[in-house]
Amino acid sequence: MSKVGGALPSWYWPPGIPRRVPVAQQPLGRLFRQRFATMKDRIAVADKNVRISYGELLEQSLSLAGGIQTAGLTGTIAISDPDPLESLLLCLAGLFAGRRILLADPADSAEQLAARLAEAKASALITSDGTGPAQAAGVKMVARSELQGTFSEAGTAIRATEPAILLASGRGLIAHSHFSLSAMAASMAAFIPRLREIPFVCTEPGIGSWEMLTGILLAISQGKPVVFASLEQFDTGELADLTNGAYMIIQRSQADAMLAEGLSRMPPMMSQSAHVFVSTGSFAPRWRRRMESFCGRPIFPLWGLPEVGPLVAAHPTWIPPHGHGFPLVNVSLIPIEPNSGKVSIVPWEMLDQAEVGVEALSAMVGYVEPARNVGVKVGTAVRTHQVAAMDHVGVVALQGPPFAGQGAASAN
Repeated sequence: MSKVGGALPSWYWPPGIPRRVPVAQQPLGRLFRQRFATMKDRIAVADKNVRISYGELLEQSLSLAGGIQTAGLTGTIAISDPDPLESLLLCLAGLFAGRRILLADPADSAEQLAARLAEAKASALITSDGTGPAQAAGVKMVARSELQGTFSEAGTAIRATEPAILLASGRGLIAHSHFSLSAMAASMAAFIPRLREIPFVCTEPGIGSWEMLTGILLAISQGKPVVFASLEQFDTGELADLTNGAYMIIQRSQADAMLAEGLSRMPPMMSQSAHVFVSTGSFAPRWRRRMESFCGRPIFPLWGLPEVGPLVAAHPTWIPPHGHGFPLVNVSLIPIEPNSGKVSIVPWEMLDQAEVGVEALSAMVGYVEPARNVGVKVGTAVRTHQVAAMDHVGVVALQGPPFAGQGAASAN
């Protein structure tokens, strides 16, 4: 696993970018209520049909939060809506009301949804019309229109380290705290400060991936718009004033689908975006060249996991052609010996490759099922079971898909 020889490292780090930044230690509901109130006239969310200001977003979310309280919905509340804007409204309402939120994937089958609800021990499922396959899990069905009431801050006091949102991963449901979710956004914002100043384009129908959550939380914490737009169907002319100069995070599957369809079908908003991140595991240089030729611009590879959020990305000052980029702010990658599962005493620059262990403020609270937490950590590092190499200047390159093993974090 070790290299025959090695030189002293000459680590690259973007000028002016700190390696560590503080993260807000407040519940998200309280944090957003305070911030939305100071930027009421700014556009908060938009799609091709509607634009909502931060003042309106606060008013609507508080009304729904009051409805959640009036209805006596407690514990974990599940949200499943094919409209991502509606999902965001309901998610904020749940956070304002001090509830844990399961962000269900609207593409889940009835069996998958029922299993998620049972694992989360959800007390209710909120949908647009109050219908769905949740009866199999004995969960109360609630329509959005039923949620009406006056919000009360009494009883919403919670700690920032308590679970806030449950997400699906390859190993099961995971719990992220208010703090770890804030840390995801803070990590991206500190690594590329320009992201604090531009809109985020959410290209997925669900908001329950770490990629979409990171972008959404970053935008609304800075008072920037979140634009909901499908890559396949969206006409940028309707919201060009918001999408031009914005940024997006697309999935590797979305990128591959566009490449398969042909170069002439690139969505205009991709060419007009400030930055296009592609969330991907390992990739071949040929794929990278095809994607950049398709976009007519550099792309930013981004690697992360539901358990820990964004971890490694390229930086505008240097987009290495042979790897993903660099560990983000507040992220440390620890080399682990794959066979023994122990932290390597040999540093990255002296290794051909090693399993990636992660120390990050954005690390999950844990898996919802306690038994799944066995073997997930080595000391303070979360095991990813992803092999990678890091060269003498700190460029991270993933080496193939994650290998199988007990305690492995889920693959991208």
